[in-house]
Amino acid sequence: MSTTASSHMDDLMSRILSDESVLRVKDVENVRRKISRILEGGVEKLHVISDFDSTMTRHFREDMSRNPTCHQVLSSGRMMSPELIVPSTNQFKRATEELYKKYFPIEMDTSLTIEEKMPYMVEWWSKAHELVIGQKLTKNDIKQMLVDTPSKLREGMAELIIQCKEKNIPLLIFSAGVGNIIEELLQTNNLLFPNMHIISNVMQFNPETGICDRFRKPEIHVFNKSEVTVRDLPYHDTIENRPNVILLGDSAGDLQMSKGISHEVCLTIGFLNLEIEKRLDAFIELYDIVVLYDGAADVVNWISEKL
Repeated sequence: MSTTASSHMDDLMSRILSDESVLRVKDVENVRRKISRILEGGVEKLHVISDFDSTMTRHFREDMSRNPTCHQVLSSGRMMSPELIVPSTNQFKRATEELYKKYFPIEMDTSLTIEEKMPYMVEWWSKAHELVIGQKLTKNDIKQMLVDTPSKLREGMAELIIQCKEKNIPLLIFSAGVGNIIEELLQTNNLLFPNMHIISNVMQFNPETGICDRFRKPEIHVFNKSEVTVRDLPYHDTIENRPNVILLGDSAGDLQMSKGISHEVCLTIGFLNLEIEKRLDAFIELYDIVVLYDGAADVVNWISEKL
């Protein structure tokens, strides 16, 4: 490693390890090795993979209320069709809230394996999408819903998106949310760029009525991201010779996002947003670097700045 690269490494590790109240690293030497390889490879060898809800976006608002996920944006909007399968907007909201109350604790339960959680997640996403289809939404409704119920990006995430664009680093957003919401949110914030690709659940609209009548298959939930491959997508051509990846997520399932993609180095950064004391030990076993308390994406930007 050159003197300059060594200096960059020392600065990075010092910053990462300086505040254990926000960042946690279990294996310091392993993280040092991975970051060193990423810096040596430079921007030409790097790509970034990120989850969206509670990773690129905040988990909480400033008042500690829930920052809405993609599906919660859909359930909170006031722009509903007059012809509803679910009889009223309030009933639709209550129905989606009940699904969240039932299934989210299962997703977070550290005593269950991914295999044990899987059927519940399939059930949750299927029921949620049936409710959305029942609202007979149009593309214009989606725009209005994000006005009514905005979802805020995590602090530092806009800077990361812009850095990836300026340095031509491919950025894959791999989400169990709703791609239509993700794309509209990024577009509204002037953060949708050609170096980005989104793999997510996609609302599809009837060409005659303009109404959402289905979701594209297969459905993507938090624990089946390894089953959805990018090998057959044009995006894969952009990362074929980029063996280094930085992966961002907020759950155990997000670690599957890099499966099926050939890489030499995978630095994983996990955002632990809630139940910190209960989940920290398990989380720090999963991720190389853990960001606590809905913290900023600064650590990723620090690395990108040194490239």
